[in-house]
Amino acid sequence: MGTIFFELALTFYFAASLLSFVGILRKKQDFDMVILILSFCGFILHSIYFFYRYFKAGQAPIFSMHEANSFFAWGILLVTFLINFFGKVQIINFNIILTFSFMLISAFFPRNVPILKAELKNFWIGIHALMAVFGIALFSLAFVFSILYLVQERAIKVKKFGGPVSIIPSLEILDKLNYRLICWGFPIYTLALIVGLVKYFSLLGFLWDPKEIWSFLTWLVYLSIFYLRVKSDWRKKKAAYLTIFAFLLLIVGFFGINLLTESFHKPL
Repeated sequence: MGTIFFELALTFYFAASLLSFVGILRKKQDFDMVILILSFCGFILHSIYFFYRYFKAGQAPIFSMHEANSFFAWGILLVTFLINFFGKVQIINFNIILTFSFMLISAFFPRNVPILKAELKNFWIGIHALMAVFGIALFSLAFVFSILYLVQERAIKVKKFGGPVSIIPSLEILDKLNYRLICWGFPIYTLALIVGLVKYFSLLGFLWDPKEIWSFLTWLVYLSIFYLRVKSDWRKKKAAYLTIFAFLLLIVGFFGINLLTESFHKPL
């Protein structure tokens, strides 16, 4: 029964994404309010889907590839709404496309409730997983704004002010959003890794798990971004490039490590 909420949410996200593509191609924001309404309706249905899975399984709906990708999409849209409401910045057009992309990926994975190993059936493991995926959702948005920053910067450099770039926010706004998302995402992701490391070590001892190693390497890259952005007057264009590189590392770790290696993070 709960699957119907997922399908309906996916449908609303698809409709909103389609209108976003049309708006980008037309270089206009005529559909922004409709896109916002469709996205919000999808978000509500999506939230109901998560609550249904949680009460059905008695565990955080985050442990399978289907659940994790779905939660990525949900987290991205939640932060987008917060930026739209509190920051008064209209960026739903681009972010709903990313939201739909993760939801579409999620739809191709099995939707059965994952059976966790005994070691993973723990409150703190659930907190670790939720914070890690939400932190990655914030990094996903920083990735989008970094790409838009480079596109806008290039357009200004060649004096091309028409076309789709006309609906992209200014360089100042994009850089500020990138900075804030890194400042929010890095502490959340760091805390997630600490909670996970402490809990896994107490349960299983020290293991050279490929997911842990890759997560640590990715964390070092984001640490560099965080330090350079907070402690020094680092060039904004370089920050955008490094943010893109760091996110690609995350994606390789999430899909490559999860799907192609053996890890005790995997459900049974």
